[in-house]
Amino acid sequence: MPFSPQSFPARSGSHRRPYTASLASTCALAALLLTGSSHLGTASAALMPPSSPSAPQPHGTLHEEILRLLDSPDALPRESDWARLGPEALSELLGIVTHPSSPEPQRSRAVAALAVVAHPEASRRLQEMLRSPVSSVRAAATLALGRRSGLEAVPVLAPLLADPNEQVRATAAQTLGRMGGAEVRKALEERLPLEESLAVREAIQQGLSYVEP
Repeated sequence: MPFSPQSFPARSGSHRRPYTASLASTCALAALLLTGSSHLGTASAALMPPSSPSAPQPHGTLHEEILRLLDSPDALPRESDWARLGPEALSELLGIVTHPSSPEPQRSRAVAALAVVAHPEASRRLQEMLRSPVSSVRAAATLALGRRSGLEAVPVLAPLLADPNEQVRATAAQTLGRMGGAEVRKALEERLPLEESLAVREAIQQGLSYVEP
């Protein structure tokens, strides 16, 4: 049951538009990461347009192949695509994520790719990104770690329900809800009465709807 930006209520006022657009982009990525389905490829491509090769300059075929995958209109990081690149892909992806001139869609897709890259350090790197000062990186890392580690990530992701950024809190609620389990239900139910944002409350309620009773 993939979720979409339409599941979040519209917010009035022009000062809310950057957050709404950012949350919509994250939701499109979330639908792909959490369901493992590419049937939203067209919609997600519209929300997360292909980015141009940016700040990190190509320095070999591996880098060029990674940029090609990140700019794919399908936008879904598939394990089969990344496995053939080997563990060396990790350092290339981290370079894109941390480079200050990387376009936002490309950076988010690079974080998403860490969900399937063939390197044992990927999970630890994603956990480090949960402390990034960039909210979009924290949100993308939440989704990627949930896909990569499953229920093992619940204790790490649950604190993000209280993140200062609404986008991150909403993403954490959706990601945890998809994982399910008694621990997730408890965390979401405890957070709901404390949450002041209407959009995030909606995300928490939807996350609860995914959890088996």
